Amino acid sequence: MLDVVRGSAVIVLAGLVLSFAGCRPPERAASQAKSDQGKKLVIAVIPKSTGGEFWKTVEMGAREAAEELGVEMKWDGPLTETELAEQNKIVENMVTLQVDGIALAPLNRSAQRRTVERAVEAGIPVVIFDSEIDGHAHVSFVATNNKQGGSLGAQHMIELLGGRGRVLVLRFVQGTGSTEARAEGFIETARAGGLEIVADPYPEDATVEGCKKTATNVLEGFVKANELALDGIFACNDRSTLGMLAALEDLRKSGVKVHARFIGFDFTPRLIEALQAGLIDALIAQNPRKMGRLAVETLVAYLRGQQVPEYIDTGVVLVTREKLATDPAVRQLVGLSEKPAGNQGEPSSADK
Repeated sequence: MLDVVRGSAVIVLAGLVLSFAGCRPPERAASQAKSDQGKKLVIAVIPKSTGGEFWKTVEMGAREAAEELGVEMKWDGPLTETELAEQNKIVENMVTLQVDGIALAPLNRSAQRRTVERAVEAGIPVVIFDSEIDGHAHVSFVATNNKQGGSLGAQHMIELLGGRGRVLVLRFVQGTGSTEARAEGFIETARAGGLEIVADPYPEDATVEGCKKTATNVLEGFVKANELALDGIFACNDRSTLGMLAALEDLRKSGVKVHARFIGFDFTPRLIEALQAGLIDALIAQNPRKMGRLAVETLVAYLRGQQVPEYIDTGVVLVTREKLATDPAVRQLVGLSEKPAGNQGEPSSADK
C-alpha cells in the first residue's frame, strides 16, 4: 500500500513539473534550454536601413553589446527606409533561421504589427527599438521619447521667436512612428506657445534628395519680394534636416533673404558643421549608440530569463552652438573631442 502511495505521489509531482514548464513562454523555454546546453545565443538586429550615419552608429552600439554578452548577432536591414516589404522579408528569414530573438526598428507601426506577432507565435521574442509598433506582442520598447524630443524643439523655437511667428515643419515618411511622434510633439507645443504652423508636408521619399526636393517646392511658395516669409523651420530627422539645409542654401545662393530660425533632429558631421557655422540654430540629438546597445542588452536579458522593462528611454538633448563650445558631454555625444577648442559664442543664422 505504501508503495502505491509513493508511486502516486511521484506521478502527481511529475504532472506539476510538466504544468509549470508548460506555463513558461515557449520562446523563453527554448532559449533557456539552449543556454542550459551551453550553446551560444543567436540574435537578429534589424534596423530601418543599413545606410546613413544614424544606423551605422546604432550598429556600433549593438555590436559592442553583443560581443560583451557573448552572443552571435546578425545585422540585416533594407537599403532605405521605404522598403517595408523588404524589411518584413528579412524578419521572416530570421524566423526561418530560428534565431533566438529579434530586435526590430519597424518602418510602419500599424502595417508591421502582424509581422511581429507571427515571429512571437513562432517562439521568437521581439524587442522593438527606435520606433514604436502597435499591439503588445513585443517584450520591450527601447527608444528616444520622440514626442518629448519634438516638444523640446518647439520650446526652443518659442524662445527664439518670442512666442510669435510662422513656422514650417518638414515631416518624414508617413506612418513612421518616431518621426510622426516628433512632429506631433513639436506642433502641439508650438501652437500652445503662440506659434502658427503654416505647413507640415511629407517629403517625396526617404532620401536626402527627396527631402530637399519637397523642401524646395514648399519654400518657394513662401518667397515674397525676394524674401522667405517664414520665421521658423523644424525638420523631423537627419535626412529631412539635411534636405532642408540644402534647400535653404540654394535659396540664399539665388539671392533670397532667409531669416527663419532652423531647428533639426538628429546629427551628422555635416549638420554639426552647419550648427557651428550658424546655418542651423539647434539640433535635437538622440543617442543612437546607446539605443543599439540597450536593444541588444534588453533582448539578451529576456532570453536569459531576466525581467525587462516594457519601455526604456534612451534620452534626448537640445544641442546648440554654445553647448558644442562648452559642454564636454554634448561634444562627446555628437562625436567631437571632449575638450572644446574655445568658446564660439551664440549662433546666428546666415542672414540674421
